[in-house]
Amino acid sequence: MVKMPPLLLGFTLLFWGWEVELLPLSAAGALILELPRFIRWRWDFSETDMNRFWDLSYVLFLGAIAYSFVTTNVVYATFKFMSWLPLIFFPFVAATIYSAEDHVQLSTFSLFLHRKGRDAGPAKRIGWFVSYGYFAACFIAASAVNARDPRFYTAVVVLGAWLLWTIRRRVAPVWVWGVMLGVVSVAGFGGHVRLTELQVWIEDTASRLLTGSGSDEELTQRRTAIGSVGKLKLSNRIVLRVETDGNSPAPALLRRASFNLYDASGGKGAWLAAGTQFVPLQPGLEPATWVLSERGSPLAATLSMSLPRGMGIIPAPNGPCILEGLIAGVVAVNRYGSVRVSECLPLVRYTVKYCGVSTLDAPPHSRDLVVPAAEVPAVAQIIGELGLAGRPPEEVMRRLAAFFHGKFTYRTHLKSAADDASGNVTALNRFLLRDRAGHCEFFATATTLLLRQAGIPARYATGYGVPPKASGAREHLVRSRHAHAWVLVHVDGTWRDFDTTPAAWGDIEDAQAPVFQSLGDLISSLQYRFALWRYYGDRAALINALLWLVPILMLWFLWRLFWKKRRVRLQGPGQREQKPNYAGADSEFYLIEKHLMQAGLPRREGEPLGEWLRRLEAARQAGVRIPPLEEIVALHYAYRFDPRGITDGQRRELRSRAESWLREATGTAVMPQ
Repeated sequence: MVKMPPLLLGFTLLFWGWEVELLPLSAAGALILELPRFIRWRWDFSETDMNRFWDLSYVLFLGAIAYSFVTTNVVYATFKFMSWLPLIFFPFVAATIYSAEDHVQLSTFSLFLHRKGRDAGPAKRIGWFVSYGYFAACFIAASAVNARDPRFYTAVVVLGAWLLWTIRRRVAPVWVWGVMLGVVSVAGFGGHVRLTELQVWIEDTASRLLTGSGSDEELTQRRTAIGSVGKLKLSNRIVLRVETDGNSPAPALLRRASFNLYDASGGKGAWLAAGTQFVPLQPGLEPATWVLSERGSPLAATLSMSLPRGMGIIPAPNGPCILEGLIAGVVAVNRYGSVRVSECLPLVRYTVKYCGVSTLDAPPHSRDLVVPAAEVPAVAQIIGELGLAGRPPEEVMRRLAAFFHGKFTYRTHLKSAADDASGNVTALNRFLLRDRAGHCEFFATATTLLLRQAGIPARYATGYGVPPKASGAREHLVRSRHAHAWVLVHVDGTWRDFDTTPAAWGDIEDAQAPVFQSLGDLISSLQYRFALWRYYGDRAALINALLWLVPILMLWFLWRLFWKKRRVRLQGPGQREQKPNYAGADSEFYLIEKHLMQAGLPRREGEPLGEWLRRLEAARQAGVRIPPLEEIVALHYAYRFDPRGITDGQRRELRSRAESWLREATGTAVMPQ
């Protein structure tokens, strides 16, 4: 296998450091990895030593996995862990480069095999694998960074071409190699872009399948049926926590979506939105900051909510300008004020700065004045009763608010259209002309259509109402039952919130709280505090302790490993000092074996020693001058294979007998002194 080209591994490590913003650390590592090309000493590491180095990397590997998955969600933990791969395996790679041996045993990579030692069978040497594997690990780690610019692919092409140039076959001209590289690089870039798009599609699809929240209503906000908000009100679960700095009041409404088309068919009715495509935003200059609008933002609130799969629509007050502290891979908005995030933590916590008037919503369209034919009679009748025709928008809004607050009642349960005797009257008709009672969806729908009939553009909005703080609470607790619908009305060139639901709706919903709500809130609070510490907490003390503990353990490990470990020097370019690597390797019998090989009586490949000795005895009887070897072989076997070894006296006897044999065979003293 071709060895890694000079400096390539160092530059690859530098590229990783550049991507993960650890350039000084990677520069030090690159210097360590490339320095052996300019110095001639190495450490005399044994196979056991290399096993220990791998054990260290294995422990770091498991520790990194545990830390990543404890401190973040599965998706982010995977990427965080992957970005640490060069650090995790650096001790082992550096040990192989500085080792006097130019190979690594395959058994080293198995905790089972390298503890069985040589009894596990013959070891396979794969020294080339370490540097090439580390080369790939650096690229994998660099790819885990959420960088959407061409520098990564450019580095892949440059460093990959560098490696391919060193191993190319010389049969083809250089220009052919260059043309082929260019074609592959251009084609690869197209694949790179398409794979990125495919990844986004797969993530979206997987989220829909896994969470069950990937319907159009949840992720695209194209449609909401009258009654959808009412279903949420059946749950007491805490879905949002809202905090303020004390200087700004808490926002009254948190919008998730708005709609401009009302479908009155089917009795109940439904709201739809035309053209809800989401457009991704570019991250701001500050980390985890996303700029939605350049307008001033005098108000601020901090919101926390659960996104188990890291994807969904996040609520915001009207007129969001900046999202701070939002850790997300992608933030996208649409023309109806919805903000969608993906690649997030399971607990999303962000501070939204807002101005109270729309910043994301598209200007009014002719659809924002449409009233379905089935609703026109009832709507026109109310317009006439209130004298709204031709009135300025502020006056229309004032009269509508007084009308609904004074003559209507908020109710959580209504009879269905099937209970109506005529069967031809819509639910909204009954609400306006007969029942005059209903939940927020009816108030918002009726107000939207009345405004439109009066010539004022209006849209239907859904989200949450923010209740007051409980006594002694640090935050506003927004529950599922606080799901709400209201109106966006276009006044003075901007969209404004307009809520005609009687103000008592929150108290009515809270009155239906279960008896054991306090216990549920306590459990929810404990879960939230733990998740807050896990994902956003100040773990500086823990991290500092780990940062001090890791080098201490590393120094202890290196002291144990290097203590009394001798250094060796290279004999020449690419040649390492020969050293015994097994018991009996320095036996003088090998000098005799070498002499016989030079004399034309070599031991054949794979030939048992006993068979070779019989051939030598036959040659001696045929007149070849070969002194007897039986006693020397017996001592050699004991020295080489006996687990108990031989005594010092037997060792001296082996040396003396071998020296005598060589003197008799050659007539000169050839033993080293």
